[in-house]
Amino acid sequence: MCIPWKKHIVAALLLLCLPLMMIGCGGGGGGGATSVVSGTATKGPIAGGLVSVYRLLQSGSRGSLVGSGTTEADGSYAVNVPASVTGPLVVTVTGQTGSTYLSESTGAAVPFTASESFSAVVDNFNPDVPITVSPLTEMAFQKLPLILEEKPGTITTEVLQSSIVAANAQVGALFNVTDILAPPADDQVYTAALMVIDQMVVDSKATGAVTDTSAVMTVLTQAIVEVDPAAPAYQTFVDVFTEAATEVAVDNPGAVTAAVGSITTQVTDPPPEPNFSDVTAPSVVTGVAATTYAATSSTSSVVLAWEAVTDNIAVAGYDVYRDGSKIGTSNSTGFTDPSVTSNITYSYTVVAFDAAGNFAAASAPLSVKPNQASLSVTVSGQLSNDLVSQLDLVAPAAPTGLAAVTAAISGTDSSVALSWTGSTDNVGVAGYEVYRNGVKITTVTTTSYIDPSVASGTTYSYTVKAFDAAGNRSSSSTALSVTPNQASLGVTVTGQVQTGP
Repeated sequence: MCIPWKKHIVAALLLLCLPLMMIGCGGGGGGGATSVVSGTATKGPIAGGLVSVYRLLQSGSRGSLVGSGTTEADGSYAVNVPASVTGPLVVTVTGQTGSTYLSESTGAAVPFTASESFSAVVDNFNPDVPITVSPLTEMAFQKLPLILEEKPGTITTEVLQSSIVAANAQVGALFNVTDILAPPADDQVYTAALMVIDQMVVDSKATGAVTDTSAVMTVLTQAIVEVDPAAPAYQTFVDVFTEAATEVAVDNPGAVTAAVGSITTQVTDPPPEPNFSDVTAPSVVTGVAATTYAATSSTSSVVLAWEAVTDNIAVAGYDVYRDGSKIGTSNSTGFTDPSVTSNITYSYTVVAFDAAGNFAAASAPLSVKPNQASLSVTVSGQLSNDLVSQLDLVAPAAPTGLAAVTAAISGTDSSVALSWTGSTDNVGVAGYEVYRNGVKITTVTTTSYIDPSVASGTTYSYTVKAFDAAGNRSSSSTALSVTPNQASLGVTVTGQVQTGP
């Protein structure tokens, strides 16, 4: 399909607003105690970019500058800010003389000009958590003011923070990325999304009408205004994205192809936007309980479980905290902290949230002290020496909803992207084992897996088992038959042929 880039570029250039802020470098300034804002700026990696850290205004726009610096050759940055800086922040990376980014499509260093910038917004600055700045985080930054406009009444700090969470989650859901502020190198899907966006930029430059990322970023930011396949701006985004995704899949056979396929499916049929006018938080989590298991002679795992909560619309998930720091997010009523030091007391809390970014108050803290010597555990001050009572002998429920999407990676081979519905367990599911033709091929902690290379035209039987931290395994899921068909790029799934693009 021929993408009319010239038409999109003209619209982009008419609508694009690129105010330049002349900012001097020099970190947090003034001396005194400081904290460090750190992370990575990437499109590919942005080298020599100007990093500016701002407070965030209630409107969702940049406030006062609190620190600045420059990205390293690998895109990493570290900026000193006053230790008093907390709460919502914006990190903006702007091109300057000598700045470049590494194109994933061509492998070449490309100028990153003063007219180009990406921003990332965080709800509550934590110096221990790196902040990625990328085209996806720029989309969320542009979405934030639109979400705030839907909020009734006064925009409090809490409403601002919940809106930031919602904006980042909205973009993440669109691209199948769990956390757009986390390092892309840790997420194959995030990396694949950036590869497709880079190909979009390469395609737009091929027209000769633009020399930077501006046209593509306008297409992306206009698409996030209204995530609706019927909206013209969103349909333009789908057309351009799918064309670039096809090019990336052809040039990068294997796991990248499968990841690109999963993103394209999501972009083409996106999840509905949350009700951003919702300001009602879920109820507080109750019934938090813990069971510990010895992992080594000095470490233990802690398996947490709690009661489900209610919300006026729906609960989206739960954040889990240990000693006040978030250690993970769960979409079920359980979580496993895989490794802590034995004979030390930890305090766990759980916070429920909804799709609009509203957070409940934290649960009552639960004190847990894994005791390696006796395999006993102190929970809320009560020491249990009954080992049998702590043993979890109940297996998780079998996974359901196993489905597959295949993608051709060569003339004879294909990849198979599997997904399934998460299992439930009396304590908590620790992970899943994936089997092909009865042989275990991997273990994962998420509800998806990409089998990177199988022979096309051959039928394979896939099953999945869930297991918990105690080693209990569920029965196998219902077997799923998959026949990658190179000729049509289709797939036979339980007897039904699904035709590929």
